Amino acid sequence: MAQEKVVTWLEGKILFVDTYAARPNWVPCKVVLTYGGIWLMHGSEKTGVPLAAIVGLGREVPKKLIGNVSEYLSIAYVMAGKETTVAITGQSAQLKKLKKYIMFLQLNKKPVYILHPAKVGGAIQDNLQWEQGLLNVVWTPAGAADKLVVQRKSGNVEIPMGEIEMVQTENQKISGKTQTIANIKFTGAENTYNTFILSGIQNSLIEYINDYLKESGVISKHNEGAVGGGGDAALEGLEDEILVALYSGVSALEVPTFMDGAEVDQVEAVYDNLISRGLVELVRLRKDVKLTAKGRNIVNKKMQM
Repeated sequence: MAQEKVVTWLEGKILFVDTYAARPNWVPCKVVLTYGGIWLMHGSEKTGVPLAAIVGLGREVPKKLIGNVSEYLSIAYVMAGKETTVAITGQSAQLKKLKKYIMFLQLNKKPVYILHPAKVGGAIQDNLQWEQGLLNVVWTPAGAADKLVVQRKSGNVEIPMGEIEMVQTENQKISGKTQTIANIKFTGAENTYNTFILSGIQNSLIEYINDYLKESGVISKHNEGAVGGGGDAALEGLEDEILVALYSGVSALEVPTFMDGAEVDQVEAVYDNLISRGLVELVRLRKDVKLTAKGRNIVNKKMQM
């Protein structure tokens, strides 16, 4: 691997994961990421790993193989027909930065096939064709407007990272052959859209998106089944019903009427809980009013006319 411009680096410790080792052997190291790959420097050894050789990033390593280490980044790569996994420790921010930049280099300016919009509002769009495109990963200051952009002949497709609801794999029949594709669901222009991506880097793309969703709180304990931290079961059921109602387009002001048997105060308590967990955001405060004596007086006068 030729010498190239450095993207980022960190100093920490490295472990070459060995299933048969009696105990984990962590050694001091320096990890340097360039545009072509990673340099792993430890002792007098220096190993160059091309980006194309990396087959796994951030996989969990069994605790018995790494010892008492809580935070690490694992990198699996294949060279000379042999797969090797290394685990790297260091400062948390540096580990996250290293992983983010590796994924960026794996994804940016890579060819993909795209079907867009595969679905609009959940409805499958007919008469669409898969198109060739070029994936671009766009970063902005503080990540406020990060997005994925796929360049294609029929027009660029922009997917704001902050509007992505979920990403998953699914099987699609393409040219008579079943293929596994990445399905990205996001919000835009008053509707929800699904974009299908087929590429050799789609697993890295899914991991990149999921990392972003975790960092931004979109993938939360609620999504993973731990709702409300052990609160009242009836309230949790109401939360789910309200979330579905809002997702279906019911106005927040209409939810108490829409939900059979739910009191306004109860619904607003759920809103407060959902806001605190980042599942909904406050758009405006509802004004709950009643007539004063002066107001009733004016109405009475008008009714007497």
